[in-house]
Amino acid sequence: MAVFYPPIDFDIPFIPEKGGDIAERKVLESLKDLNDSWHIIHGIHWRGFNEQYNGREYGGEADALVFHPELGVLIIEVKGGGIHHDNGVWYYVDKFNGSIKGDMKGSPCDQAAKSRHYYFNRLRNTSLGGSILGRTAFTYTVWFPDIEWNAPIPPEMPSGSYILDCRSLAGTEKALRSILTQSFPKASTWSEKERKLLFDSILPDVNLSPPLGTVLSDLRSTLFRLTDAQINALSALKSTDRLLVKGCAGSGKTLLAVRLAKEHLQQGKRVLFTCYNKNLAANLADDFDGYENIDVVNYHELVRKRCEQSGVPYVVPKEKELLPSFFRERCPELLEQTIDATCLRYDTIIVDEAFDFLDTWWLTLEMLGVEKCCLYAFYDLKQGIFNEVSGWHPPFTGLPIQLDTNMRNTRPVGDLANRLGGIIDPSNYLVNEGKKPVLMSFDKPVEQAAKIQKLVKDLTGKEKVSPGAIAILSPYKHTSDHVGLGKVIESDSGLFTTDMFTSTKGKVRVGTIQSFKGLEADVVILCGIDGQLPACKPANLYVGASRARLMLYVLHQKDITL
Repeated sequence: MAVFYPPIDFDIPFIPEKGGDIAERKVLESLKDLNDSWHIIHGIHWRGFNEQYNGREYGGEADALVFHPELGVLIIEVKGGGIHHDNGVWYYVDKFNGSIKGDMKGSPCDQAAKSRHYYFNRLRNTSLGGSILGRTAFTYTVWFPDIEWNAPIPPEMPSGSYILDCRSLAGTEKALRSILTQSFPKASTWSEKERKLLFDSILPDVNLSPPLGTVLSDLRSTLFRLTDAQINALSALKSTDRLLVKGCAGSGKTLLAVRLAKEHLQQGKRVLFTCYNKNLAANLADDFDGYENIDVVNYHELVRKRCEQSGVPYVVPKEKELLPSFFRERCPELLEQTIDATCLRYDTIIVDEAFDFLDTWWLTLEMLGVEKCCLYAFYDLKQGIFNEVSGWHPPFTGLPIQLDTNMRNTRPVGDLANRLGGIIDPSNYLVNEGKKPVLMSFDKPVEQAAKIQKLVKDLTGKEKVSPGAIAILSPYKHTSDHVGLGKVIESDSGLFTTDMFTSTKGKVRVGTIQSFKGLEADVVILCGIDGQLPACKPANLYVGASRARLMLYVLHQKDITL
């Protein structure tokens, strides 16, 4: 069977929309019986500029362009029904009653000639003009599939064999070969390169993707809306003095916490909004710009400030081995010492990242509240990069509200984050479509710097992603040998920043997974994944990958299976 462009399934019954289509279908069905050396491009519209008329635009349609590599190109104009020609004017004739239906607005031969002229000139401007066009047939004809032509031959046609009619439907190949060989008796065979150029010129393949920045913008508008579960949770929070809210990464816990805090502020309450990560606290503080009676501060900064206000010494040990004990055990003791030194109490205490809080921390937070203060804890047991699940307890007993829809990550990003974290529970996503994460391997950690520089250049250049929408995260500091980004950051401070809590400066943020916990970015480049523990434990990788809202790149050691 001949090869059709676009393809036609001739087994599907043809339903005509207008009379002309029936005639064209007859012709196409007759062409179907040719072998696969014949190529049929059908129903192609064209537009050009006529230099003879001050460059005025004109256009037309070729009902079929027939190509055979050994014979050449034939443009076919199809005219259904009857034909009437009088005093140089061509008319349509109704095939049922023989009445004249209307003016054809020109000779069908002239219409075919215009299509031939357009495509010949289009191809002449390619390398085909200097190779094959002068050695092959490139002609045109008119096909009248509903009538038998027994009238005089129009002057536009060099011979009667150039006019195809209903008889040609039964001898299609013979009729086509006759026209093409008369047009150019000793045609040269088209090379594979010339054939490809012909089809690329007439039917060019188009594969243009919008830049990543545009795709991310479209997805972002879908992500930022409350789900039914969140609306129900917010309603419950408004009517309950104490509540636990449990949810996966990206389920909107922090968004709900912020909304809840604003609700209580509007009621005239004094609010403490605290968390573990100082960068998250700094970022959240921006959400309450202009609000009074609220302290937004991470737990250890809260301890430091209360010590400063009450005169209790807050001395961080210089020895690294003493730091864990100081921050985990000594800080709650210091906070307890400040309780009686100030009369400041909170009506509402909201804790985000509650899974990072120890039992002794909860006791001291309770002391900061007024009698019967409201207490709300938001947490995810899967993000245990500072605590183990077995050793954590919620601040009070109660059945938590469950948020099970991920509204931060697209499904492709969220599914990879779950895989990296060893999480097998299926997740629900607000946005199921999205760009597939990209995995990039390296043999040696030193190779990462060049890969990341190129990736950032591509993202901020041709992909049109704002630098402020990108975060580079690693389980190690960027200056360590595991990552090797120290010199890159130092040499291009105009593009990169280690200030993790805000993206308003329009720079690519670079830091550790731990410092970015609770925060998010449109695009995350997760690097330094070398499989070493505890840095690359599943919880760390889960937290790092789930920071990406819309696109995730992971640079990992070549011999590691992710």
